[in-house]
Amino acid sequence: MKENERRPEVSVIIPVHNLERYIDACLASVEAQTFGDFEAVVVDDGSTDGSLRLVRSRAERDARIVVVATPNRGVARARETGLAKARGRYVCFLDGDDRWEPDMLRELVAAIGGYDIVCCDFKRVRASYEAPVRERRTEDLEGFGFLEATLSHAISVCLWAKLYRRELFDAELRHYPLPLGEDELVNVQIGFRQPRVRFVDYVGYDYIQRAGSANRRSVDVDYCVRFAEAVDSELARCPGLSAERIGFLRLVSRVRWYLVCIRKSRNPWTGDSDHARWIHRAAKGRGAALRRYYSRGDLLLLWLDRRRRLRPVAVLCATLQRWWNSLQRRMAR
Repeated sequence: MKENERRPEVSVIIPVHNLERYIDACLASVEAQTFGDFEAVVVDDGSTDGSLRLVRSRAERDARIVVVATPNRGVARARETGLAKARGRYVCFLDGDDRWEPDMLRELVAAIGGYDIVCCDFKRVRASYEAPVRERRTEDLEGFGFLEATLSHAISVCLWAKLYRRELFDAELRHYPLPLGEDELVNVQIGFRQPRVRFVDYVGYDYIQRAGSANRRSVDVDYCVRFAEAVDSELARCPGLSAERIGFLRLVSRVRWYLVCIRKSRNPWTGDSDHARWIHRAAKGRGAALRRYYSRGDLLLLWLDRRRRLRPVAVLCATLQRWWNSLQRRMAR
């Protein structure tokens, strides 16, 4: 950036790969923002459809849109490229198949003040219904609170629906070749910096759930092991945490992802795997501490998983819990 060049207040990083059905609506929602002091850095990650053409057409009409075309390297690298181009004081992430509500940036910028991160609520959008998803928090986070909330999924672990102070990304962030959870691992590393985090009661992000998107992929025990290894690698680098605290946070993260695995009814029983046995051993005598992060229903599923013959009961409980959550989302419309 030239010395006398004015910086935009916010840089919006938008990775795109073969999203010609969605990217125009995405960019229209950005251009319609009531807060206009931003740049939108759109990184086309080797699209083979008409995505890049649509983005360039928008950029010709709006100078705030910056287009970067790269070979296909994945969403994490696309975001990294966008960050390298970003000039704003703050950074927001928006997936190319999602949308913003008109006041998204205005609400987050107004709230950030002396904080490092501001988080808002989002709306889950499917073909059959739309429903808001609340963060369920009102108190601020500081110290390692953001790290703990991320590892336990007490808050949304996604990079989107948040406004970050740009300096949080100045240090190099490590990426892992995982089909799910890349956002979480970035937020884990940001959590090492003990950011001050604020939550606002505003539904500003429209999260479009479509067939084939990453969030709908299956999670099996092998994936849980790979993700646990990545978390262990990161926690080993974290300054300021005792060995005892690191051990407990490893357990918190393993329990959360293993619960995702248990809830997939098509997955076979894996309660006798080394990964599951480690979890059950480490959780013994820590029920009270784990209840800070998990419901009684979660811990019941974990207990049922210890016996093969109880797998049908665990599947039934998980199915009922999923139906109940779906019903609540539909009633919240």
